[in-house]
Amino acid sequence: MVTTTGVHHITLIVRDLKKSKEFYQNVCGMEVVHDEEDVCGLTDGMFSLWLAHSNEIIGKDDVFNPEHLGLNHWAFRVDNKEDLGEIEEALRKMEIEMEEGGITDDGYGGTAIFTKDPDGMKVEFHLQE
Repeated sequence: MVTTTGVHHITLIVRDLKKSKEFYQNVCGMEVVHDEEDVCGLTDGMFSLWLAHSNEIIGKDDVFNPEHLGLNHWAFRVDNKEDLGEIEEALRKMEIEMEEGGITDDGYGGTAIFTKDPDGMKVEFHLQE
């Protein structure tokens, strides 16, 4: 059996690289580790996220749909309720909309905040209790 040790990175195709980079830096606390004109790599110290500008023409009506085949959402791990509360407060200060208005029960034994990045991709901050 093949054994892996975790997810190394995810790459997202984005409409506006600058806006997306700012979201993942300022909202999610990620650090830029690689930055070029059409690609940017970020990390939280354990996980890497790469953002790439599409080489295809993206129409103004092309939007992310979590119900289509592929990515539904992805989550950042949060260690405690205090950190989750700080994230909620930061999102409010940045006037970033949150599902359910903020911290909510995720329905699977955890507590979470659900929001969207600049391209409408669902991002979760998850505390497993």
